[in-house]
Amino acid sequence: MSSAVVKALVAARQKCLTEDEAYWDPKPDFTRPVSARNEAAALSWLLDHQAVVCRGGPADVAELQALCTSYCIRMGAAAPPEQASSGQREGPAANMAAEAAAEAAAGPANGAGSEVTAAGTDPTASSSGRSFDDSSVEAVLQRWCIQRGVRGAVSPALFAGGNGGGDGAPPDKGGPLPLRGLRADTPVTPGDVVLHVPSDLLISYETARESDLGKVLSALPLGLSDDSIALIWTCVERKEPEAVHTPFWAALPDRFSTGLSASDAEMALLEGTPLYAEAMQARKHLRDAFESSSPAFRSLMGAYPDYFKPEWFSWESYLWAAELWYSYGIQVQLSNGNICTCLAPYLGLMNHHPLPHIVHFSKVDPQTGCLRVRAFRSCAPGCQLFLSYGPYSNAKLLLFYGFALKDNPADEVDLVLQVPSGPTATDRRAVLAAAGLPLEQRLRAGGRIAPAVLACARLLAAPPEILKQLRRVPPSELKARLAAPGSTEAEAEAMRMLVDAIDALLCPARECARRLQMAEGDKANLTSDSTQRQDAAAAPPSLGSERVSLATGTDGDGRVGAELRHFARLYVDGLIQILEDSRAAVSRAMEMAGACA
Repeated sequence: MSSAVVKALVAARQKCLTEDEAYWDPKPDFTRPVSARNEAAALSWLLDHQAVVCRGGPADVAELQALCTSYCIRMGAAAPPEQASSGQREGPAANMAAEAAAEAAAGPANGAGSEVTAAGTDPTASSSGRSFDDSSVEAVLQRWCIQRGVRGAVSPALFAGGNGGGDGAPPDKGGPLPLRGLRADTPVTPGDVVLHVPSDLLISYETARESDLGKVLSALPLGLSDDSIALIWTCVERKEPEAVHTPFWAALPDRFSTGLSASDAEMALLEGTPLYAEAMQARKHLRDAFESSSPAFRSLMGAYPDYFKPEWFSWESYLWAAELWYSYGIQVQLSNGNICTCLAPYLGLMNHHPLPHIVHFSKVDPQTGCLRVRAFRSCAPGCQLFLSYGPYSNAKLLLFYGFALKDNPADEVDLVLQVPSGPTATDRRAVLAAAGLPLEQRLRAGGRIAPAVLACARLLAAPPEILKQLRRVPPSELKARLAAPGSTEAEAEAMRMLVDAIDALLCPARECARRLQMAEGDKANLTSDSTQRQDAAAAPPSLGSERVSLATGTDGDGRVGAELRHFARLYVDGLIQILEDSRAAVSRAMEMAGACA
């Protein structure tokens, strides 16, 4: 018989189920983990309600602690990702955990370049991070945050590529740079609050709107939105010598390497992929927003020519501000119940991982007035603490955060199906609407086709006589009716339709992979030529003295370009894997339908 704690976990899994998880499995078995995200959320919920869940006393508490401690193992990892050492791989599960830990952590917030100053042990020696010097911007940020009321036994540290920064490949081989992160200074046990961030330290749209500059911008007859005011305020505030948040601005990178700021040549390598289309649309949106804000820039510089500087309002400055809010902004529920987008100094140093320590961190505690960042699983001293941005696909991670995950469990591809033209098109759209089936469906790796994908394809391929019958079926029964195959001919046609839709994505994805491979070859040749020239001159240039584009593989920001190319390849490899797995699964179903004909 299940214990009270296990029964509570089953109930918590059901409570924490999202629409996205239900899409892939409409009737999950809650006696088993539904997903890594769901399990983390369920365990966190149990810890939040431990007094009720563990009424049986110490035995119940010990059982709950054991479930939390075994989380990574139960999710298929050979060891918790923060314990993975550089170069060590212990099978597929460990490989996924170690590489995902690094590449997930390689977000725009925490890339460490040549200007990072750190002290202590070599971060490649173990999973422990390396401390920053007292004069570093990270140490200054930590002291400032403590003065402002931040509490917690965590500190900034630099982690090597294989320990929270990639696959261990050096930057000149396309691997991620060392990464900043937050490490545990003391043992962390399930339920520990590792960080308290006072709500008055948070930077929100309201912070910008209620500032002196925000009030001036709001008074302009331009109808500026809250997000436009926040971006303009950010452009100015980060350059203001006496700004309240100066240590926070100083600790941020000078540039973000996301898909929003990648050059046209860099983005051209991804042409034909779903990410390319999404990125072009997002970049156009930002450019239009920048142009719409130009009258505000001119008004400010005209009214205060001795204070405001033109470079504060450049496209590069505006884009930097937009990337900051996209990659650092979190949705926070304030003590009054309002939900708003905020920047959270210090917390932003914590990196993302699909097997995190923390999933609940965005609600201000009414009693303390702080964000309470609580860990649901243990972490050893010196190891990196991870949180979860959310179950994001690689396309979203690369576009807005500047990194991608190998074997990302949340990676997926949008599959947009088409209604066949002809006299039945109107009826098909009507039945789709009645069944609640959109034409935009999704695919994931592993060849697991969501029931909604099959139902949609069956409806689109249904013969006219079957379509007439479906028009008479009550909407509440339509999905159940479409869950089962129809005639063998109709089922084969539905599978053919899916194969064609997948192939329309797969062919350009493979072409994109070839372009990236050629770019890698060009980079290798350029690197070899550069090395020969440097040897001849006997005076190698300093880091960053030569500029190269991602398309050619060299770079003034060479390491950043190599890192972006590395993550672009991860995205494309994942895209192809998803499409090939899905095509194989659909092809098998089509063969089975043909064999039954």
